[in-house]
Amino acid sequence: MEHFPQVDRLHTDVLEDKYGPIHAEVLHHDTEYREALLNDENNIARTYALTFFTEKQAEEIQKIDEIIRDGGAIGKTFRDFGYSIRKNVIDAYLLETNPWLQGKFNVTETQAKTRLSEFLAAKEDGMPVVYGTVMEAYTPDFRPPEINQVDRAQVSAPIAWLEHHGVSREDVWKRIGNNNDWTGLEDIIKKSQAESHEWIDYYHKLVEYYLGQHS
Repeated sequence: MEHFPQVDRLHTDVLEDKYGPIHAEVLHHDTEYREALLNDENNIARTYALTFFTEKQAEEIQKIDEIIRDGGAIGKTFRDFGYSIRKNVIDAYLLETNPWLQGKFNVTETQAKTRLSEFLAAKEDGMPVVYGTVMEAYTPDFRPPEINQVDRAQVSAPIAWLEHHGVSREDVWKRIGNNNDWTGLEDIIKKSQAESHEWIDYYHKLVEYYLGQHS
């Protein structure tokens, strides 16, 4: 089973390998957040995604955002504009689902494997841009509701905390591209994880809140 791709290969690529064509059903998109379902040809949701926007975006990113707002998949749209993609995983956990999401997933299981990651995009020799912090909850048919050792090994720390401790965004980009190699930064990773615990917990609560709007 292919694990979560952090470099260039997109989550939608992996979904399409298993389910065929995938399209985004956009439930909400404004300047604060985007809520979407990634559905297969039978309109069965294979992923529930929330993207929380984190930075004021440059003009080209705003154009990309307009396409995404109209239903374009985030990763595919950035790739179409010539960007490379990397994802900085900051948490992996089990989400308690509700009847609405269970119905969209067409399952009876009450938990879903969920991942929080920072979506980075960059053109050659350009500064990586953090488009947003993305929550993806996967249908149990796609990923069993369990957190394994590989999931845990992919988790690092939010970029803002790493930068605060002197790790540049370019270095984060390179280390993700080098098989998520944080050699020499283990203490900074642990310290940043501890310091960002409340921030990550805030995102957990946001996810619960928006999901709860559908109950």
